[in-house]
Amino acid sequence: MDKKKHESYMSWAIALAMEGRGRTSPNPVVGAVVVRQDEIVGEGYHVMAGTPHAEIYALNNAGKNAQGADLYVTLEPCCHFGKTPPCVDAIIRAGIRRVFIGAKDPNPLVFGKGMRFLKKAGLEVHVGILKEKCLSLNDAYNKFITTNIPFVIAKVAVTLDGKIATQNGDSKWITNAACREYVHRLRSSVDAVMIGGGTVRRDDPRLTVRLENFRGRQPIAIVVDDCLKISRDSRVFKTRNRRVIACTTVKATKSRIRQAEKSGVEIIRCRSNSNGLVFLPHMLSLLGKAGVTSILLEGGGSLFADFMRRGLLDKLVVCISPKLIGAGGMDFLPGISIGRMKDAIGIGHVEIKTINDNVVIEGNMR
Repeated sequence: MDKKKHESYMSWAIALAMEGRGRTSPNPVVGAVVVRQDEIVGEGYHVMAGTPHAEIYALNNAGKNAQGADLYVTLEPCCHFGKTPPCVDAIIRAGIRRVFIGAKDPNPLVFGKGMRFLKKAGLEVHVGILKEKCLSLNDAYNKFITTNIPFVIAKVAVTLDGKIATQNGDSKWITNAACREYVHRLRSSVDAVMIGGGTVRRDDPRLTVRLENFRGRQPIAIVVDDCLKISRDSRVFKTRNRRVIACTTVKATKSRIRQAEKSGVEIIRCRSNSNGLVFLPHMLSLLGKAGVTSILLEGGGSLFADFMRRGLLDKLVVCISPKLIGAGGMDFLPGISIGRMKDAIGIGHVEIKTINDNVVIEGNMR
């Protein structure tokens, strides 16, 4: 079998894996196909955390055709007991002859061990087919499983002159409706959406996923506010059946904390930085302990700047609209000033897409 056929089957497994996005956390998204005599006879993907893994769905779909067949899977099969039994046992029992793996699982409980287990059982194992694409499926998982720190994506909507709002704080709407729908799809793929308390007071957002026929879970709403000066009538607190977390400091009074907790808000008390604001590294550590694996940061400018200044962003998504506000508008990164172009903050693995008259630039922080 030539390289193109290997990559073709792995590409299909990648496409299947993406069907599980937004529903598998804290697990990775994974896709798998069973191939026999150059024909796909079984396929599957990890549908939701707590359900069988992709390999099990694919093997069950293949049935007796799995005997003597090849298995293509985007991530190394697990070899430990979690909420489900080890996938390597099922692969061996099914009679699979060869296993082609996209990327090793960075989970210390698995890394390389699943491959060794299969080889010891006599299976032929190959790894690295479309490795980068398979790894990029699980940026958040790959970081969280090795650091216990959430993967942070900053999403910002800006005008052509780099403003996130007018001088009066008006930001509705900078981008077009189709671009805003794209942002809702981003929200549906993460554990949590985060904003600062000032943005809550100014814009009163809901931070929900509002897509037609959306049946996934709503992301956790995280509000960062050192004093917790947020009205209990804010819309972010009004959405039913979803988790809301307020990250604050010792400056939050007991009465404000009680008021928030009566509204069902979880309070996370963080250390303060030198300016008395929430110390972001400590906050991210506590959110990781609370089970948050990925965050979409949506503002405002001071929070963007603090994350950027401390090097805590993993990815940046910039939605650009063909509008101009002028010098009085609010900046994306207030307080950050770089004197030399060679010291500018860099972004790698850049992707650019157009959404009607808007442009979206995405990239990983260097």
